[in-house]
Amino acid sequence: MDPIATTVPVTGLKAPVEFQVLRVPDHFTKADFSTHRQADFKGITSPDCNMVTSSQIQYYHPDNLPARFLCFFPEPDTLINGVASFTLDGTQDIIYSPVAYAGSLYAPNPDFGYSFNHELSRLNVTVTLSQDMDMTEDFVLLSAEVLTYNKLQLQLGGPLAGQLKVAGDAKKVLIPLRDDIGSITRNIRLSKNPEDCGSVYAYAGENPVLVLKIQGKTGIFTREVSIPSLKPGKDYRVEVTGDVQNVLFKASLSDWTQGDPGEAEL
Repeated sequence: MDPIATTVPVTGLKAPVEFQVLRVPDHFTKADFSTHRQADFKGITSPDCNMVTSSQIQYYHPDNLPARFLCFFPEPDTLINGVASFTLDGTQDIIYSPVAYAGSLYAPNPDFGYSFNHELSRLNVTVTLSQDMDMTEDFVLLSAEVLTYNKLQLQLGGPLAGQLKVAGDAKKVLIPLRDDIGSITRNIRLSKNPEDCGSVYAYAGENPVLVLKIQGKTGIFTREVSIPSLKPGKDYRVEVTGDVQNVLFKASLSDWTQGDPGEAEL
């Protein structure tokens, strides 16, 4: 049997990860993953995110049947009837590549590779106190969290392939923002200068809510700010400005690279 190319090019990937790779049963006429309960093997991406290498050598079917593969990330909680289910903690994106055709024994595909789509939005949050308030008071951000759905499902095959939706048993939960090393955001002293409060991955299908718990002179208070519409795969800068005197917090949203605007306030 002839081996299929072990290392192939990829596009659309932002960071190197280890993918779950599913092979369509060769005798299936359509890309159907209903018989899968786990990945067939792993796909390991190069540091520059331009190539992916399979953890196991794959071979073409001796009867010249087509070889087709699908990649996604991360490892799911369950894989049932062609649906991958995930529980979100805000630290990882959900990434998906449509079925890629590797060709067949007598007609290998020279263009075999994967094109990835990022399914979640990443929010990078800063908080600044308004310039005109009395800074003799100390304000400390005790926590910064996003209220969003905790369980999502990714359709792998069929006409809805690549669609991400909220699971039937999902609940809205508070997911904490984290810094670059993964520590949960807490106890940040706020000032007139923008303070980096970390980032979080959130479901883009429904506007998430940013929840800030702050300790001030008169005690602890919580503010909720609805984030404007998000697009899957986008990295956003969320700049929160707090006018504590008037109990008003305003969030300005912009695309990290494209500058798409949006605003929300409490």
